[in-house]
Amino acid sequence: MKKLFLLLSAFVMSLGLSACGGPEEQIVLGEGNWNSFVFHNQVAKIIIEQGYDYSVDIVPADTNVLVPSLKEGDVDIAMEIWSDNIPTYEDDIANGEYIELSTNFDDNRQGLYIPAYLQEEYPGLVSVQDLPDYAHLFPNPEGGDKSVIYGGPEGWSATTHLHDKMEAYSLDDDFAFKTIDSSATLNASLAGAYANEEPWVGYNWEPTWALGMYDMVLLEDSAYNADDFADGVGSFPSVDVNVVVNTDFADSYPELNAFLSDYETTSAITSEALAYMQDNDDDTGELAAIYFLTNYENLWSEWVTDEAYDNVMEYINNQ
Repeated sequence: MKKLFLLLSAFVMSLGLSACGGPEEQIVLGEGNWNSFVFHNQVAKIIIEQGYDYSVDIVPADTNVLVPSLKEGDVDIAMEIWSDNIPTYEDDIANGEYIELSTNFDDNRQGLYIPAYLQEEYPGLVSVQDLPDYAHLFPNPEGGDKSVIYGGPEGWSATTHLHDKMEAYSLDDDFAFKTIDSSATLNASLAGAYANEEPWVGYNWEPTWALGMYDMVLLEDSAYNADDFADGVGSFPSVDVNVVVNTDFADSYPELNAFLSDYETTSAITSEALAYMQDNDDDTGELAAIYFLTNYENLWSEWVTDEAYDNVMEYINNQ
C-alpha cells in the first residue's frame, strides 16, 4: 500500500507539473520555398533560441498557405512577406488579421542587367534605350541575324512585361528575346559569360545569389508608372518585404516583438548571404546566418537586448 501511495503521489505531482509548465513552448516560423526566406529565418532562429531562450520550429509553407496560417495563429512569424504579391495584404493589415512589425528590405530591384566590366569598357551603355546601339556586342550563340537578350521562364509576370518592353522600345528590331526554362539556367548563362568576361544582357533581380556573387549593373529605365508599365514601359517597381506576426504575438512575447520590430536589412546584404549559401553548399542557411551575425554585428546588435546580444555572441564564438 505504501508503494502504491508513493506511485499515485508521483503521478499526481507529474500532472500538476504538466499543468503548470506544459511541453516546451515553441515559436513557429513559416518558411517560403526560396533561399532568402531560408536565410532570414535562420538569423531569426539563432537570435530567438540563443538570445532569448525560446525553441523555434520552422514550418515550410507556400504563400497561399502561410497567410491563412498567420491569420489562424498556427504560424507566429513570417520573416519575408512580399506585400505586393498578396492581393489582400493592405486589407488584412487594416482589419487586424496579422501585424506588420517591420520592413525587412525595400530596395529590391529587377530588370535588364549587364556585367560591370562591360559598362567599364562601354561607358555609353547606361540604359535599356541604349541597347540598340550596342546590339553587336550580344550575338546569339544559336546563330541568326539578331542579337540576344536573356529572359526568365515563360509564365513569369516579369517575362510578360519584358516581352511587351521588347516591342514598346523596338528592341525586337535588333534582338531576339530568349526565355529560359528556370532561374538556374538563366544564372548559368550569366556565370558562363562572367567567367570569360564576355558581354551578356538579360533579366535578373535582387536579392539573388548571382547578384551577390557577380558585379552587375541594372540598366536604367524611365521611372515606374503603373499605366506605362502595363504597356512594357519603365522600371520595375520595388516591393516592401515585411516581417509579419500573428495578432497574439505582441502580447505573448514582448521582447521578441521588440526585436522583430527593429529587424531591417537590405537586398545587398541578403544577396551577399545567398552568394555565401551558394559557395558553401549551405542548403539550410545556418552557415550564412552565422556569417551574417559575425560580419554585421553592428547592425543586428541594435535589434536586441544587451543580454540577448551577449548570449548570441557566446554562441557564435563557440561555433
